[in-house]
Amino acid sequence: MGSNTPIQVAKRSTKQLSPIDVHLQRAIARVSDSDCPILIQGEHGVGKRSVARQIHAQSHGSRGLFTEICSGDADEQAVQSAFSLKGTVYLREIGDLSLALQELIISSYFHSDQTQASRLLCGTSRELFGEVKSGRMREDFYYLVSAITLRISPLRCRKLEILSIADELLAQYSKQFDRPKPVLREEIIGYLMEHTWPENLSELQTAIKTFVAIGDQSISLAALKAAASTAKSNGHRKLPSLKEATRAASTQIERQLISEVLVATGGNRKRAADELGISYKALLYKLKQVGTEYQPAPVKNGAVL
Repeated sequence: MGSNTPIQVAKRSTKQLSPIDVHLQRAIARVSDSDCPILIQGEHGVGKRSVARQIHAQSHGSRGLFTEICSGDADEQAVQSAFSLKGTVYLREIGDLSLALQELIISSYFHSDQTQASRLLCGTSRELFGEVKSGRMREDFYYLVSAITLRISPLRCRKLEILSIADELLAQYSKQFDRPKPVLREEIIGYLMEHTWPENLSELQTAIKTFVAIGDQSISLAALKAAASTAKSNGHRKLPSLKEATRAASTQIERQLISEVLVATGGNRKRAADELGISYKALLYKLKQVGTEYQPAPVKNGAVL
């Protein structure tokens, strides 16, 4: 959901939710039937929205609506309308809610004599007490919304779950794309276990979707590594689209193939072009495009190092 869409209403969802660990599942089962507000805390991409939907699905108000509000874009009308509906209201990134709307919720939800139609769930990716200290959040509002707090660990701290989560996602996306479920090779499994997953479940979902949609595991892995390297060097975490991932992988594989052929031909470009089945001019263009050039092995005392 984009930042220009402050509110989203949905009936009880039948869409498969992101996998979460068994301990959190037990916690969800314990708190679902309570009417208490719940704060769901965790890094970006750990599955806070999925947890909120699971709480809603297991609550006595599951027949009602699940209404999601982007706190930073919310206004008084959206908040009042959401709380008038039977079901669950999920305030995404509660730390972005204005002081005026915090006061409105305190008076109309927490201190109202009327029975509330909706259950309140809140999500945050940061420590809210810092917002209280800075004056961006009312202290009474903070304690009211965080009476029960569920903390979701980042994926890098849940290494033992990665392969089981990946297997569930493989089954999900294979069905979605009408493709056979792939059996991941050892190098793929090694990458899944070694990667730090800065974007958590959302990044893992994109990776598994890439493996299923592209089909070729070598291309998919090359794409993911190239995208991860680019994101690291640029200092941002934007996830690549499947088209971008495929393009990145193709470039990397072309670079590797041209390099290997140049080595095999001793740097003879005309022979390399023949081996590759392209014209000499096309090879020169490719060399410039992918940044590959033949580098002869260094020689010392007549021996190749």
